[in-house]
Amino acid sequence: MAESNYDAMKVLVLDDEKLIRITVCARLRKAGYDTVAVETVDKAIAILRREHHTFSAVISDIMMGDMDGFDFRNMVRGDIDPNMPFFFMTALDPEEGSGFLKKIISDPMSYYLPKSAGTEVLVKRLQRVIGARRIQQFVETQVTEQRKSLSLAAHVQRSMLPARALMNDRYFYTTWWRPRESVSGDLYEVMPLASERVLFVLGDIQGHGTNAALVMMAVQAFLRQIAHTHMRDKQMLTPDHIANRLQEFFRENFAEVSYMTAQICIYTPPPATGDGASDGGGTVSCISCGTTSLTVVDIDGVRFQNINPERRGNLPIGLLPGTVYSDADVVTASLPVGAVCVAASDGIVDLTRDRDGAERIPRDLSNRLALELLTDSSRLGAIMIAPDKYMAACLEFGYEYFQDDVSILVFGSRRKLKGIYEATSPLSPLLVDGIAQSVGSWCDGEGWPADLTDRVQLVLEEHLMNIYDHGFDDHQRRKEVVSLRLRQKCDHAELTVWDFGNPQPSMKVAAGDTGTAFTIVNNEMSCHGRGRLMVRELSTAIQRQNLGALNETVFYIPWSTRAEGTK
Repeated sequence: MAESNYDAMKVLVLDDEKLIRITVCARLRKAGYDTVAVETVDKAIAILRREHHTFSAVISDIMMGDMDGFDFRNMVRGDIDPNMPFFFMTALDPEEGSGFLKKIISDPMSYYLPKSAGTEVLVKRLQRVIGARRIQQFVETQVTEQRKSLSLAAHVQRSMLPARALMNDRYFYTTWWRPRESVSGDLYEVMPLASERVLFVLGDIQGHGTNAALVMMAVQAFLRQIAHTHMRDKQMLTPDHIANRLQEFFRENFAEVSYMTAQICIYTPPPATGDGASDGGGTVSCISCGTTSLTVVDIDGVRFQNINPERRGNLPIGLLPGTVYSDADVVTASLPVGAVCVAASDGIVDLTRDRDGAERIPRDLSNRLALELLTDSSRLGAIMIAPDKYMAACLEFGYEYFQDDVSILVFGSRRKLKGIYEATSPLSPLLVDGIAQSVGSWCDGEGWPADLTDRVQLVLEEHLMNIYDHGFDDHQRRKEVVSLRLRQKCDHAELTVWDFGNPQPSMKVAAGDTGTAFTIVNNEMSCHGRGRLMVRELSTAIQRQNLGALNETVFYIPWSTRAEGTK
Protein backbone atom coordinates (compact mmCIF):
# COMPACT_ATOMS: atom_id res chain seq x y z
CA MET A 1 0.00 0.00 0.00
CA ALA A 2 1.31 3.46 -0.88
CA GLU A 3 2.15 5.78 1.97
CA SER A 4 -0.76 8.03 2.94
CA ASN A 5 -0.51 11.77 3.48
CA TYR A 6 -1.55 12.03 7.14
CA ASP A 7 -1.11 15.83 7.37
CA ALA A 8 -3.72 16.83 4.79
CA MET A 9 -7.36 15.70 4.62
CA LYS A 10 -8.07 15.71 0.92
CA VAL A 11 -11.44 14.73 -0.53
CA LEU A 12 -12.45 14.10 -4.14
CA VAL A 13 -15.98 15.31 -4.94
CA LEU A 14 -17.74 13.83 -7.99
CA ASP A 15 -21.12 15.21 -9.10
CA ASP A 16 -22.47 16.19 -12.50
CA GLU A 17 -24.27 19.24 -11.01
CA LYS A 18 -21.99 22.26 -10.73
CA LEU A 19 -23.96 23.84 -7.88
CA ILE A 20 -23.60 20.67 -5.76
CA ARG A 21 -19.85 20.57 -6.37
CA ILE A 22 -19.47 24.23 -5.39
CA THR A 23 -21.55 24.00 -2.22
CA VAL A 24 -20.06 20.70 -0.97
CA CYS A 25 -16.50 21.92 -1.55
CA ALA A 26 -17.25 25.21 0.19
CA ARG A 27 -18.61 23.41 3.25
CA LEU A 28 -15.60 21.09 3.40
CA ARG A 29 -13.02 23.83 2.94
CA LYS A 30 -14.63 25.76 5.78
CA ALA A 31 -14.10 22.68 7.97
CA GLY A 32 -10.41 22.48 7.00
CA TYR A 33 -10.51 19.94 4.17
CA ASP A 34 -8.66 20.22 0.88
CA THR A 35 -11.00 19.39 -2.00
CA VAL A 36 -10.85 18.50 -5.69
CA ALA A 37 -14.14 18.60 -7.64
CA VAL A 38 -14.85 16.91 -10.99
CA GLU A 39 -17.98 16.42 -13.04
CA THR A 40 -17.29 13.10 -14.83
CA VAL A 41 -16.20 9.64 -13.86
CA ASP A 42 -13.40 9.68 -16.46
CA LYS A 43 -11.81 12.72 -14.82
CA ALA A 44 -12.20 11.23 -11.35
CA ILE A 45 -10.57 7.96 -12.46
CA ALA A 46 -7.69 9.82 -14.11
CA ILE A 47 -6.97 11.80 -10.93
CA LEU A 48 -7.19 8.77 -8.67
CA ARG A 49 -4.88 6.74 -10.88
CA ARG A 50 -2.22 9.42 -10.52
CA GLU A 51 -2.58 10.35 -6.85
CA HIS A 52 -5.15 8.21 -5.02
CA HIS A 53 -2.79 7.88 -2.03
CA THR A 54 -3.17 11.63 -1.35
CA PHE A 55 -6.96 11.39 -0.96
CA SER A 56 -8.63 10.51 2.34
CA ALA A 57 -12.11 9.88 0.87
CA VAL A 58 -14.38 10.19 -2.16
CA ILE A 59 -17.82 11.84 -2.15
CA SER A 60 -19.84 10.74 -5.15
CA ASP A 61 -23.33 11.17 -6.54
CA ILE A 62 -25.17 7.99 -7.53
CA MET A 63 -27.23 9.07 -10.52
CA MET A 64 -24.98 10.67 -13.15
CA GLY A 65 -25.19 10.92 -16.91
CA ASP A 66 -22.18 8.90 -18.02
CA MET A 67 -22.00 6.24 -15.30
CA ASP A 68 -23.61 5.61 -11.94
CA GLY A 69 -21.66 5.93 -8.71
CA PHE A 70 -21.58 2.18 -8.07
CA ASP A 71 -19.83 1.43 -11.37
CA PHE A 72 -17.35 4.19 -10.51
CA ARG A 73 -16.73 2.59 -7.13
CA ASN A 74 -16.18 -0.82 -8.75
CA MET A 75 -13.53 0.67 -11.04
CA VAL A 76 -11.71 2.22 -8.11
CA ARG A 77 -11.97 -0.97 -6.07
CA GLY A 78 -10.75 -3.09 -8.99
CA ASP A 79 -7.30 -1.67 -9.69
CA ILE A 80 -6.78 1.65 -7.87
CA ASP A 81 -7.56 1.47 -4.14
CA PRO A 82 -9.63 -1.36 -2.61
CA ASN A 83 -10.02 0.49 0.71
CA MET A 84 -10.83 4.06 -0.31
CA PRO A 85 -13.80 5.35 1.78
CA PHE A 86 -16.79 6.21 -0.44
CA PHE A 87 -19.57 8.56 0.67
CA PHE A 88 -22.59 8.39 -1.62
CA MET A 89 -24.41 11.71 -1.41
CA THR A 90 -27.78 11.44 -3.11
CA ALA A 91 -31.24 12.95 -3.15
CA LEU A 92 -32.81 9.53 -3.75
CA ASP A 93 -35.43 8.53 -1.24
CA PRO A 94 -34.31 5.42 0.66
CA GLU A 95 -37.95 4.51 1.20
CA GLU A 96 -38.91 4.22 -2.46
CA GLY A 97 -37.41 0.77 -2.92
CA SER A 98 -34.68 1.49 -5.44
CA GLY A 99 -32.31 -0.71 -3.45
CA PHE A 100 -29.44 1.78 -3.46
CA LEU A 101 -28.93 1.46 0.31
CA LYS A 102 -28.32 -2.27 -0.07
CA LYS A 103 -25.72 -1.55 -2.76
CA ILE A 104 -24.03 1.00 -0.54
CA ILE A 105 -23.75 -1.19 2.56
CA SER A 106 -22.65 -4.22 0.53
CA ASP A 107 -19.23 -2.59 0.54
CA PRO A 108 -17.70 -2.22 4.04
CA MET A 109 -15.97 1.07 3.15
CA SER A 110 -19.05 2.80 1.68
CA TYR A 111 -21.44 5.17 3.48
CA TYR A 112 -24.73 6.95 2.79
CA LEU A 113 -25.21 10.72 3.03
CA PRO A 114 -28.44 12.50 2.03
CA LYS A 115 -27.83 15.67 0.04
CA SER A 116 -29.97 17.47 2.59
CA ALA A 117 -27.47 16.65 5.37
CA GLY A 118 -26.05 19.71 7.09
CA THR A 119 -22.40 20.63 7.25
CA GLU A 120 -22.07 19.35 10.83
CA VAL A 121 -23.34 15.86 9.91
CA LEU A 122 -21.16 15.73 6.79
CA VAL A 123 -18.00 16.73 8.65
CA LYS A 124 -18.61 14.40 11.61
CA ARG A 125 -19.08 11.38 9.36
CA LEU A 126 -15.98 12.25 7.35
CA GLN A 127 -13.88 12.69 10.49
CA ARG A 128 -15.04 9.41 12.00
CA VAL A 129 -14.40 7.35 8.86
CA ILE A 130 -11.17 9.04 7.86
CA GLY A 131 -9.86 8.75 11.42
CA ALA A 132 -10.60 5.02 11.46
CA ARG A 133 -8.89 4.58 8.11
CA ARG A 134 -5.81 6.44 9.31
CA ILE A 135 -5.56 4.15 12.31
CA GLN A 136 -5.91 1.12 10.03
CA GLN A 137 -3.21 2.43 7.68
CA PHE A 138 -0.91 3.17 10.61
CA VAL A 139 -1.35 -0.38 11.94
CA GLU A 140 -0.77 -1.85 8.47
CA THR A 141 2.39 0.22 8.09
CA GLN A 142 3.67 -0.97 11.46
CA VAL A 143 2.84 -4.57 10.62
CA THR A 144 4.63 -4.23 7.27
CA GLU A 145 7.70 -2.78 8.93
CA GLN A 146 7.65 -5.50 11.56
CA ARG A 147 7.43 -8.16 8.86
CA LYS A 148 10.39 -6.60 7.07
CA SER A 149 12.37 -6.61 10.31
CA LEU A 150 11.42 -10.22 11.02
CA SER A 151 12.31 -11.18 7.47
CA LEU A 152 15.74 -9.61 7.90
CA ALA A 153 16.17 -11.30 11.28
CA ALA A 154 15.17 -14.65 9.76
CA HIS A 155 17.69 -14.19 6.97
CA VAL A 156 20.48 -13.32 9.44
CA GLN A 157 19.54 -16.27 11.64
CA ARG A 158 19.50 -18.74 8.75
CA SER A 159 22.86 -17.44 7.52
CA MET A 160 24.41 -18.24 10.92
CA LEU A 161 23.44 -21.90 10.76
CA PRO A 162 25.85 -24.38 9.17
CA ALA A 163 25.06 -25.72 5.72
CA ARG A 164 21.97 -27.93 5.58
CA ALA A 165 24.02 -31.03 4.82
CA LEU A 166 27.52 -32.37 4.27
CA MET A 167 28.93 -35.67 3.08
CA ASN A 168 32.63 -36.50 2.86
CA ASP A 169 34.65 -39.72 2.76
CA ARG A 170 34.20 -40.42 6.48
CA TYR A 171 30.89 -39.04 7.74
CA PHE A 172 27.74 -37.18 6.81
CA TYR A 173 25.13 -35.04 8.43
CA THR A 174 21.80 -33.69 7.23
CA THR A 175 19.24 -31.40 8.86
CA TRP A 176 15.67 -30.14 8.79
CA TRP A 177 15.01 -26.78 10.46
CA ARG A 178 11.83 -24.72 10.50
CA PRO A 179 10.68 -21.90 12.81
CA ARG A 180 7.15 -21.99 14.10
CA GLU A 181 6.94 -18.36 13.02
CA SER A 182 9.48 -16.18 11.22
CA VAL A 183 12.43 -16.79 13.53
CA SER A 184 13.38 -19.76 15.69
CA GLY A 185 14.80 -20.58 19.08
CA ASP A 186 16.15 -23.90 17.76
CA LEU A 187 19.76 -24.23 16.71
CA TYR A 188 22.03 -26.88 15.29
CA GLU A 189 25.80 -26.60 15.10
CA VAL A 190 28.45 -28.75 13.41
CA MET A 191 32.16 -28.17 14.07
CA PRO A 192 35.23 -30.27 13.21
CA LEU A 193 37.45 -30.86 16.24
CA ALA A 194 40.98 -32.14 16.72
CA SER A 195 41.75 -35.86 16.40
CA GLU A 196 39.29 -36.16 13.47
CA ARG A 197 36.28 -35.75 15.74
CA VAL A 198 33.13 -33.75 14.99
CA LEU A 199 30.99 -31.75 17.41
CA PHE A 200 27.21 -31.86 16.87
CA VAL A 201 24.91 -29.70 18.99
CA LEU A 202 21.14 -29.44 18.75
CA GLY A 203 19.60 -26.93 21.13
CA ASP A 204 16.17 -25.53 21.90
CA ILE A 205 16.06 -22.09 23.51
CA GLN A 206 13.15 -21.58 25.89
CA GLY A 207 10.37 -19.52 24.31
CA HIS A 208 9.60 -18.42 20.76
CA GLY A 209 10.08 -15.49 18.46
CA THR A 210 12.67 -12.73 18.43
CA ASN A 211 13.91 -13.09 22.01
CA ALA A 212 14.62 -16.80 21.59
CA ALA A 213 16.26 -16.14 18.21
CA LEU A 214 18.60 -13.54 19.69
CA VAL A 215 19.67 -15.93 22.43
CA MET A 216 20.10 -18.67 19.85
CA MET A 217 22.52 -16.56 17.79
CA ALA A 218 24.50 -15.61 20.90
CA VAL A 219 24.81 -19.29 21.83
CA GLN A 220 26.05 -20.16 18.34
CA ALA A 221 28.73 -17.48 18.52
CA PHE A 222 29.82 -18.77 21.94
CA LEU A 223 29.97 -22.37 20.71
CA ARG A 224 32.25 -21.32 17.88
CA GLN A 225 34.45 -19.51 20.37
CA ILE A 226 34.71 -22.71 22.44
CA ALA A 227 35.68 -24.74 19.38
CA HIS A 228 38.21 -22.13 18.24
CA THR A 229 39.87 -22.05 21.66
CA HIS A 230 39.95 -25.85 21.73
CA MET A 231 41.67 -26.04 18.34
CA ARG A 232 44.12 -23.27 19.22
CA ASP A 233 45.11 -24.65 22.63
CA LYS A 234 44.82 -28.31 21.59
CA GLN A 235 42.42 -29.06 24.44
CA MET A 236 40.50 -32.32 24.64
CA LEU A 237 36.86 -31.31 24.61
CA THR A 238 34.17 -33.52 26.14
CA PRO A 239 30.38 -33.10 26.07
CA ASP A 240 30.20 -32.29 29.80
CA HIS A 241 32.93 -29.64 29.45
CA ILE A 242 30.94 -27.92 26.68
CA ALA A 243 27.74 -28.15 28.75
CA ASN A 244 29.48 -26.52 31.75
CA ARG A 245 30.82 -23.70 29.59
CA LEU A 246 27.34 -23.09 28.22
CA GLN A 247 25.88 -23.18 31.75
CA GLU A 248 28.29 -20.42 32.80
CA PHE A 249 27.46 -18.43 29.68
CA PHE A 250 23.71 -18.62 30.32
CA ARG A 251 23.94 -17.77 34.02
CA GLU A 252 26.19 -14.78 33.30
CA ASN A 253 24.14 -13.39 30.42
CA PHE A 254 20.58 -14.75 30.58
CA ALA A 255 19.99 -15.67 34.23
CA GLU A 256 16.27 -15.89 35.05
CA VAL A 257 15.50 -14.88 31.45
CA SER A 258 16.20 -17.93 29.31
CA TYR A 259 17.55 -21.47 29.33
CA MET A 260 18.23 -24.18 26.77
CA THR A 261 17.64 -27.89 26.39
CA ALA A 262 20.38 -29.49 24.33
CA GLN A 263 21.86 -32.65 22.93
CA ILE A 264 25.67 -32.31 22.75
CA CYS A 265 27.50 -35.03 20.82
CA ILE A 266 31.13 -35.62 19.87
CA TYR A 267 31.37 -38.13 17.06
CA THR A 268 34.48 -40.02 15.95
CA PRO A 269 33.82 -41.62 12.55
CA PRO A 270 35.51 -44.86 11.54
CA PRO A 271 38.61 -44.70 9.33
CA ALA A 272 37.90 -44.12 5.65
CA THR A 273 38.39 -47.07 3.32
CA GLY A 274 38.37 -47.27 -0.43
CA ASP A 275 35.50 -49.75 -0.69
CA GLY A 276 33.41 -48.35 2.17
CA ALA A 277 33.95 -51.43 4.36
CA SER A 278 34.50 -50.78 8.06
CA ASP A 279 34.69 -52.59 11.36
CA GLY A 280 32.06 -50.32 12.85
CA GLY A 281 30.13 -47.09 12.63
CA GLY A 282 32.42 -45.01 14.82
CA THR A 283 32.04 -43.82 18.40
CA VAL A 284 29.72 -41.19 19.86
CA SER A 285 29.87 -39.48 23.25
CA CYS A 286 26.81 -37.44 24.13
CA ILE A 287 25.08 -35.65 26.96
CA SER A 288 21.36 -34.93 27.21
CA CYS A 289 20.64 -31.63 28.95
CA GLY A 290 16.92 -31.59 29.68
CA THR A 291 16.02 -33.49 26.55
CA THR A 292 15.57 -37.09 25.42
CA SER A 293 18.63 -39.22 24.73
CA LEU A 294 20.20 -39.46 21.31
CA THR A 295 18.36 -41.92 19.06
CA VAL A 296 20.53 -44.45 17.23
CA VAL A 297 19.14 -46.45 14.32
CA ASP A 298 20.81 -49.76 13.47
CA ILE A 299 20.28 -49.83 9.71
CA ASP A 300 21.17 -53.48 9.18
CA GLY A 301 19.12 -54.61 12.16
CA VAL A 302 16.23 -52.25 11.30
CA ARG A 303 15.80 -51.26 14.91
CA PHE A 304 16.42 -48.49 17.40
CA GLN A 305 19.48 -49.05 19.56
CA ASN A 306 19.23 -47.89 23.17
CA ILE A 307 22.67 -46.48 23.99
CA ASN A 308 21.46 -44.92 27.25
CA PRO A 309 19.57 -47.59 29.23
CA GLU A 310 20.56 -45.87 32.49
CA ARG A 311 18.89 -42.63 31.29
CA ARG A 312 21.91 -40.52 32.02
CA GLY A 313 21.55 -36.78 31.65
CA ASN A 314 20.99 -33.59 33.57
CA LEU A 315 18.94 -30.41 33.80
CA PRO A 316 18.51 -27.88 30.99
CA ILE A 317 21.44 -25.52 30.53
CA GLY A 318 21.01 -22.26 32.44
CA LEU A 319 17.80 -23.27 34.19
CA LEU A 320 19.19 -23.32 37.75
CA PRO A 321 22.29 -21.85 39.34
CA GLY A 322 24.88 -24.31 40.55
CA THR A 323 24.15 -26.99 37.93
CA VAL A 324 27.31 -28.96 37.17
CA TYR A 325 27.62 -31.51 34.38
CA SER A 326 30.06 -34.40 34.86
CA ASP A 327 31.36 -37.48 33.15
CA ALA A 328 28.59 -39.44 34.89
CA ASP A 329 26.08 -37.61 32.65
CA VAL A 330 27.89 -38.59 29.46
CA VAL A 331 27.03 -41.68 27.41
CA THR A 332 29.72 -43.19 25.17
CA ALA A 333 28.86 -45.91 22.68
CA SER A 334 30.44 -47.77 19.79
CA LEU A 335 28.05 -47.76 16.84
CA PRO A 336 27.31 -50.63 14.45
CA VAL A 337 28.23 -50.35 10.79
CA GLY A 338 26.11 -47.78 8.99
CA ALA A 339 24.35 -46.64 12.18
CA VAL A 340 22.47 -43.36 11.96
CA CYS A 341 22.27 -40.98 14.93
CA VAL A 342 19.21 -38.73 15.26
CA ALA A 343 18.66 -35.70 17.48
CA ALA A 344 15.40 -33.74 17.34
CA SER A 345 13.88 -30.84 19.25
CA ASP A 346 10.65 -31.47 21.13
CA GLY A 347 8.74 -29.60 18.42
CA ILE A 348 8.76 -32.86 16.49
CA VAL A 349 6.27 -34.42 18.93
CA ASP A 350 4.21 -31.23 18.99
CA LEU A 351 3.02 -31.59 15.38
CA THR A 352 -0.78 -31.69 15.40
CA ARG A 353 -3.72 -32.40 13.14
CA ASP A 354 -5.69 -29.47 14.51
CA ARG A 355 -4.82 -25.80 14.75
CA ASP A 356 -5.39 -25.71 18.52
CA GLY A 357 -2.79 -28.39 19.20
CA ALA A 358 -5.04 -31.01 20.79
CA GLU A 359 -4.36 -33.97 18.46
CA ARG A 360 -0.60 -34.54 18.54
CA ILE A 361 1.30 -37.07 16.46
CA PRO A 362 1.43 -40.41 18.30
CA ARG A 363 4.91 -41.42 19.41
CA ASP A 364 4.60 -44.91 17.90
CA LEU A 365 3.66 -43.46 14.50
CA SER A 366 6.54 -40.99 14.66
CA ASN A 367 9.00 -43.75 15.54
CA ARG A 368 7.70 -46.09 12.83
CA LEU A 369 7.99 -43.43 10.14
CA ALA A 370 11.48 -42.48 11.29
CA LEU A 371 12.73 -46.08 11.35
CA GLU A 372 11.31 -47.01 7.95
CA LEU A 373 12.47 -43.84 6.21
CA LEU A 374 15.96 -43.87 7.70
CA THR A 375 16.62 -47.52 6.88
CA ASP A 376 15.20 -47.26 3.34
CA SER A 377 16.98 -43.99 2.62
CA SER A 378 20.30 -45.35 3.85
CA ARG A 379 20.03 -48.46 1.67
CA LEU A 380 18.92 -46.53 -1.41
CA GLY A 381 21.54 -43.78 -1.28
CA ALA A 382 19.08 -41.08 -0.22
CA ILE A 383 20.05 -40.60 3.42
CA MET A 384 20.69 -36.89 2.85
CA ILE A 385 16.99 -36.21 2.32
CA ALA A 386 15.66 -38.53 5.03
CA PRO A 387 14.55 -35.66 7.36
CA ASP A 388 12.65 -34.02 4.50
CA LYS A 389 10.92 -37.30 3.65
CA TYR A 390 10.02 -37.76 7.30
CA MET A 391 8.40 -34.33 7.55
CA ALA A 392 6.61 -34.84 4.23
CA ALA A 393 5.22 -38.15 5.57
CA CYS A 394 3.96 -36.40 8.72
CA LEU A 395 2.15 -33.87 6.55
CA GLU A 396 0.61 -36.65 4.48
CA PHE A 397 -0.76 -38.17 7.69
CA GLY A 398 -2.38 -34.79 8.41
CA TYR A 399 0.01 -33.47 11.07
CA GLU A 400 0.48 -30.09 9.45
CA TYR A 401 0.26 -27.62 12.36
CA PHE A 402 3.47 -26.55 14.08
CA GLN A 403 3.04 -25.75 17.76
CA ASP A 404 6.79 -25.18 18.23
CA ASP A 405 10.00 -24.74 16.26
CA VAL A 406 11.20 -28.02 14.76
CA SER A 407 14.78 -29.14 14.19
CA ILE A 408 16.13 -32.53 13.14
CA LEU A 409 19.82 -33.48 12.97
CA VAL A 410 20.91 -36.80 11.46
CA PHE A 411 24.56 -37.90 11.30
CA GLY A 412 26.69 -41.01 10.98
CA SER A 413 29.51 -42.69 9.09
CA ARG A 414 29.69 -42.51 5.31
CA ARG A 415 28.30 -45.74 3.90
CA LYS A 416 29.41 -46.36 0.34
CA LEU A 417 26.83 -48.46 -1.42
CA LYS A 418 27.59 -50.88 -4.20
CA GLY A 419 26.39 -49.60 -7.56
CA ILE A 420 25.24 -46.23 -6.16
CA TYR A 421 27.03 -42.90 -6.31
CA GLU A 422 25.91 -40.55 -3.54
CA ALA A 423 27.28 -37.06 -2.85
CA THR A 424 26.46 -33.65 -1.44
CA SER A 425 28.19 -30.45 -2.45
CA PRO A 426 27.98 -26.67 -2.20
CA LEU A 427 26.83 -25.17 -5.46
CA SER A 428 28.94 -22.75 -7.48
CA PRO A 429 30.21 -22.53 -11.07
CA LEU A 430 33.71 -23.37 -9.84
CA LEU A 431 32.50 -26.57 -8.14
CA VAL A 432 30.14 -27.86 -10.83
CA ASP A 433 32.97 -29.11 -13.03
CA GLY A 434 34.55 -30.90 -10.06
CA ILE A 435 31.25 -32.57 -9.22
CA ALA A 436 30.90 -33.76 -12.82
CA GLN A 437 34.48 -35.10 -12.84
CA SER A 438 33.86 -37.01 -9.62
CA VAL A 439 30.75 -38.56 -11.17
CA GLY A 440 32.76 -39.40 -14.29
CA SER A 441 35.45 -41.15 -12.25
CA TRP A 442 32.83 -43.22 -10.48
CA CYS A 443 31.19 -44.19 -13.78
CA ASP A 444 34.56 -45.27 -15.17
CA GLY A 445 35.18 -47.37 -12.08
CA GLU A 446 31.80 -49.05 -12.55
CA GLY A 447 32.63 -49.86 -16.18
CA TRP A 448 29.92 -47.65 -17.71
CA PRO A 449 30.23 -46.86 -21.45
CA ALA A 450 32.21 -43.69 -22.13
CA ASP A 451 29.43 -42.07 -24.18
CA LEU A 452 26.93 -42.71 -21.36
CA THR A 453 29.32 -41.12 -18.86
CA ASP A 454 29.59 -38.05 -21.13
CA ARG A 455 25.81 -37.73 -21.37
CA VAL A 456 25.37 -38.10 -17.60
CA GLN A 457 27.98 -35.42 -16.99
CA LEU A 458 26.36 -33.07 -19.51
CA VAL A 459 22.91 -33.47 -17.99
CA LEU A 460 24.30 -32.99 -14.49
CA GLU A 461 26.35 -29.89 -15.35
CA GLU A 462 23.50 -28.16 -17.17
CA HIS A 463 21.00 -28.92 -14.43
CA LEU A 464 23.30 -27.75 -11.63
CA MET A 465 24.12 -24.52 -13.47
CA ASN A 466 20.43 -23.94 -14.06
CA ILE A 467 19.74 -24.36 -10.33
CA TYR A 468 22.60 -21.98 -9.51
CA ASP A 469 21.48 -19.35 -12.04
CA HIS A 470 17.74 -19.44 -11.37
CA GLY A 471 17.07 -21.31 -8.14
CA PHE A 472 18.82 -19.12 -5.55
CA ASP A 473 19.37 -15.46 -4.85
CA ASP A 474 22.87 -14.11 -4.18
CA HIS A 475 22.66 -14.68 -0.42
CA GLN A 476 21.34 -18.23 -0.66
CA ARG A 477 24.04 -19.35 -3.10
CA ARG A 478 26.74 -18.97 -0.45
CA LYS A 479 25.19 -21.51 1.92
CA GLU A 480 23.01 -23.87 -0.09
CA VAL A 481 24.01 -27.37 -1.12
CA VAL A 482 22.71 -29.96 -3.55
CA SER A 483 22.61 -33.73 -3.06
CA LEU A 484 22.69 -36.25 -5.85
CA ARG A 485 22.47 -39.97 -6.47
CA LEU A 486 23.41 -41.96 -9.57
CA ARG A 487 22.65 -45.60 -10.24
CA GLN A 488 21.71 -48.02 -12.98
CA LYS A 489 18.03 -48.84 -13.27
CA CYS A 490 17.05 -51.34 -15.98
CA ASP A 491 18.44 -49.96 -19.26
CA HIS A 492 18.87 -46.40 -17.97
CA ALA A 493 21.17 -44.39 -15.80
CA GLU A 494 19.00 -42.81 -13.13
CA LEU A 495 20.35 -39.43 -11.96
CA THR A 496 18.54 -37.81 -9.03
CA VAL A 497 19.28 -34.27 -7.84
CA TRP A 498 17.84 -32.73 -4.68
CA ASP A 499 17.96 -28.98 -4.14
CA PHE A 500 16.23 -26.24 -2.15
CA GLY A 501 16.04 -23.62 -4.89
CA ASN A 502 13.13 -22.06 -6.72
CA PRO A 503 11.10 -25.04 -8.02
CA GLN A 504 9.86 -23.31 -11.17
CA PRO A 505 12.66 -22.84 -13.72
CA SER A 506 14.34 -26.19 -13.71
CA MET A 507 12.90 -27.85 -16.82
CA LYS A 508 10.81 -25.10 -18.38
CA VAL A 509 11.40 -25.68 -22.08
CA ALA A 510 9.33 -25.06 -25.18
CA ALA A 511 6.93 -27.67 -26.49
CA GLY A 512 6.68 -28.85 -30.06
CA ASP A 513 9.32 -29.94 -32.55
CA THR A 514 13.00 -29.64 -31.73
CA GLY A 515 13.79 -27.01 -34.35
CA THR A 516 11.09 -24.62 -33.20
CA ALA A 517 11.97 -25.21 -29.56
CA PHE A 518 15.64 -24.44 -30.16
CA THR A 519 14.72 -21.23 -31.95
CA ILE A 520 12.47 -20.07 -29.11
CA VAL A 521 15.00 -20.95 -26.44
CA ASN A 522 17.87 -19.30 -28.31
CA ASN A 523 15.86 -16.11 -28.53
CA GLU A 524 14.58 -16.02 -24.97
CA MET A 525 17.01 -17.84 -22.69
CA SER A 526 20.63 -17.61 -21.61
CA CYS A 527 23.25 -20.12 -22.66
CA HIS A 528 22.39 -22.39 -19.76
CA GLY A 529 18.74 -22.04 -20.71
CA ARG A 530 19.64 -23.48 -24.14
CA GLY A 531 21.35 -26.32 -22.29
CA ARG A 532 18.05 -27.21 -20.68
CA LEU A 533 16.69 -28.27 -24.03
CA MET A 534 19.71 -30.52 -24.55
CA VAL A 535 18.97 -32.05 -21.15
CA ARG A 536 15.50 -32.93 -22.34
CA GLU A 537 16.82 -34.39 -25.57
CA LEU A 538 19.37 -36.55 -23.71
CA SER A 539 16.78 -37.92 -21.24
CA THR A 540 13.99 -40.29 -22.14
CA ALA A 541 12.06 -39.10 -19.09
CA ILE A 542 12.32 -36.44 -16.41
CA GLN A 543 10.35 -36.64 -13.17
CA ARG A 544 9.91 -33.83 -10.65
CA GLN A 545 8.30 -33.61 -7.24
CA ASN A 546 8.50 -31.34 -4.23
CA LEU A 547 8.94 -32.44 -0.62
CA GLY A 548 8.11 -29.20 1.14
CA ALA A 549 10.98 -26.88 0.24
CA LEU A 550 13.01 -29.71 -1.30
CA ASN A 551 12.95 -30.25 -5.07
CA GLU A 552 13.60 -33.75 -6.41
CA THR A 553 14.46 -34.06 -10.10
CA VAL A 554 15.10 -37.49 -11.66
CA PHE A 555 16.65 -37.86 -15.11
CA TYR A 556 16.46 -41.19 -16.95
CA ILE A 557 19.38 -41.30 -19.39
CA PRO A 558 19.35 -44.28 -21.79
CA TRP A 559 22.21 -46.75 -21.55
CA SER A 560 22.55 -46.63 -25.31
CA THR A 561 21.87 -43.72 -27.68
CA ARG A 562 19.86 -46.19 -29.77
CA ALA A 563 17.35 -46.66 -26.96
CA GLU A 564 13.76 -45.98 -27.83
CA GLY A 565 12.69 -42.35 -27.47
CA THR A 566 16.11 -40.78 -28.19
CA LYS A 567 17.40 -39.06 -31.28
